[in-house]
Amino acid sequence: MSGNSIYGDIARRTGGDIYIGVVGPVRTGKSTFIQRFLETVVLPAIENEGDRERTLDQTPQSASGRTVMTTEPKFVPDEAVKISPEAGLSLNVKLIDCVGYMVDGALGGEEDGVSRMVRTPWSDEEMPFAEAAELGTSKVIGEHSTIAMLVTTDGTIADIPRESYIPAEERVAKELSELGRPFAIILNSRTPDSDEARALAEELEEKYRAPVALVSCAMLDGEDIKEILSMVLGEFPVKELHFRLP
Repeated sequence: MSGNSIYGDIARRTGGDIYIGVVGPVRTGKSTFIQRFLETVVLPAIENEGDRERTLDQTPQSASGRTVMTTEPKFVPDEAVKISPEAGLSLNVKLIDCVGYMVDGALGGEEDGVSRMVRTPWSDEEMPFAEAAELGTSKVIGEHSTIAMLVTTDGTIADIPRESYIPAEERVAKELSELGRPFAIILNSRTPDSDEARALAEELEEKYRAPVALVSCAMLDGEDIKEILSMVLGEFPVKELHFRLP
């Protein structure tokens, strides 16, 4: 399927609006994925230089290590960007960044040994960071996204072992599946060409019954993004079949 056909099919199935929830455990590369999506797909579609600068300023920060960088869900960009991949076709794209579900070994949920308290748009009271992260992530999954990218990792991108990600990964996949939300899995790896990474990708595809893109999020280009979108397209449920008989 050509890139234009991919976008056209998605546009018809979503009414032209695509809200992409980028979800998963913390410290898997969600913000890096959003950065590359913006740089390779969204920014080239923005003609006004001022709008491009504003969108660039909204790009989420990312960093290596175990410290959680994202603190609350964020729509990026603030205003959906219209992409016109072919004549007569346009669709509005907005990504939704979220903290993600906490994992053992990740830092940022506590300060001086006690739960870090934060304010959220959903409560007048402060709440523990981990609780706020869960609430925000659940809202992105259940209320705001049209399609989802479940970003996880083989354990090569941070000083956190693969086993620590599994409970949060399973929880996100379960929630997406129960909601019937079309999603693809982004398996982020520093060594995507390794036999170990390929074996894990096959395992996850069978386990979660969802397509898996084995990539290094930091190295994604526009063609990679289009391929991932085509994988999600295949997850949309078929609601009607029309037959023409002679």
